[in-house]
Amino acid sequence: MLFRSFTTGRLGTIVAFNVQNYIKVFTDPEILPMINNSILYAAGSAALGTGVGAMLAWIVARTNTPGRVLVELMPLYPILMPPIMKNIAWILLLAPKSGILNGFLRENFGIQQLVFNAFTLPAMVWVFGLACVPLGYLFLLPVFLSFDPSLEESAYISGSKPMRTMLRITFPLAFPAFLSAFVLNFLRGLRSFETPVLQGSPGGINVFVAKVYDSMSVEYNPGIATAYSTVLIILSVLALLFYVRATRFSERYATITGKGYRVKVIDIGKWKYATFLAVFAYFLVGIAIPFVVLIVVSLIPYYDYETFMMFPANIDLSNYHRVLNHPSFVSGLYNSLFLSVTIALVTVLAGIIMAFTIYRTKVYGSKVFEFIGTMPLAFPPLVLSLGLVIAVIGTPLYNTLWALGLGLFVAYFPYALRNASGAIVNIHKELDEAAWVHGARWRHVFFQVTLPLLKPTVTGALFYIFIEAIRNIDVAVLLVAPGNEYGPVTLFEYFRVGQWAEAAAGGVIYLIILILAVSIAKFVFKIKFSL
Repeated sequence: MLFRSFTTGRLGTIVAFNVQNYIKVFTDPEILPMINNSILYAAGSAALGTGVGAMLAWIVARTNTPGRVLVELMPLYPILMPPIMKNIAWILLLAPKSGILNGFLRENFGIQQLVFNAFTLPAMVWVFGLACVPLGYLFLLPVFLSFDPSLEESAYISGSKPMRTMLRITFPLAFPAFLSAFVLNFLRGLRSFETPVLQGSPGGINVFVAKVYDSMSVEYNPGIATAYSTVLIILSVLALLFYVRATRFSERYATITGKGYRVKVIDIGKWKYATFLAVFAYFLVGIAIPFVVLIVVSLIPYYDYETFMMFPANIDLSNYHRVLNHPSFVSGLYNSLFLSVTIALVTVLAGIIMAFTIYRTKVYGSKVFEFIGTMPLAFPPLVLSLGLVIAVIGTPLYNTLWALGLGLFVAYFPYALRNASGAIVNIHKELDEAAWVHGARWRHVFFQVTLPLLKPTVTGALFYIFIEAIRNIDVAVLLVAPGNEYGPVTLFEYFRVGQWAEAAAGGVIYLIILILAVSIAKFVFKIKFSL
């Protein structure tokens, strides 16, 4: 990809080796607004998602909010909805002319002014920020669950109220975990594809990911696309360097010492009902309202405000009939199911083998494997797929499912490797050594000792990568081809050409598949999702 950025010519041809692409990129009058939009979008989404996630984690871990079983799980349910379906649902709600909320205000309150607009930077931050909440919640919840309460108790003795104590003591001490979640969400914002393309581009709000996509899919100019990708990678590296520098003194925030303690649940009095409503409100906007909108839109013959509001009288299953009889959707659904299962199996097995090689053998240079296996995390998925398109063009892999499978493997292998590495490190070497002493070969040690002990890790990683792969669009969007469709990309194309009701019907089908996958994982394979 770096080499291609210094060349000119269309895809599959190289005309000259020069710096014309970078000159064009850095003299583009849109480059500074694009940098500004990218940073504001990523930072705003990260701040919203991490802030709300931290608040929800504090409510669950430290307060006596009622309905604890439900409250624990409600922040995690939005993970089930494919990202593109959230964007479609919120566009239907917030669209300036045909949006449900604007139509409701106009019809019932006579408000003719434009109140909501899905194609603005605040709307982009709102939609992607909601998607960032679960990560902030998952990062902060363990911190609050293992928090030494002595400092808070000192504040209470001094007369501080619970909310003041939370803002002045509890949250500042959780700063390193908050910063970790913020930086990861910021990087997710820089890398995200659906929101910038579906909401940003129609409103003239350009960010780097959308520019890379347009350069390839509209202009068919890989040189410009790779040059913009390089700028995007530089922004990602700068974010990581900031994170490393900001957390280099994180030991000053340590509160867990050799002294025993017990985490104390705070009685917040009548505020406990407000905190329950806060968690429930996130559940509503995070998945319930978007899901209801998609269900209704999928069950009407076509989408407009009047037809939507007359839903019971206009109920119709024609969208499901058209979608399930459309060759591109059916083949895309089959391909996404097949590839997501295959990639989950292959990446998890390969990740375990590589982690076993790194931590349990004396193969020369094994630490280099870990660096190579983790390196794809530094690249936005769209950039990875762009590099693969350039690499496989002119080969038998081009425009095949093998190329798409390779892209998904490269994107998700680091997660499988890091997951397996953490689990293998926790298994003491003496178990392997006992097998070595009795003459076992490495394959016997791996399959009969290590792998059975990794069963919980393997099942969890398989499920996670399956869910992520079946929802993926940013890796697949440049690697699909006629006859080799991928389900989420097909939904993306439905929406792009104005077939909103068909896109909603397809999204509901995918959500049902994900719910079934969760149910099977929980009740058949006994995978635990609670924290």
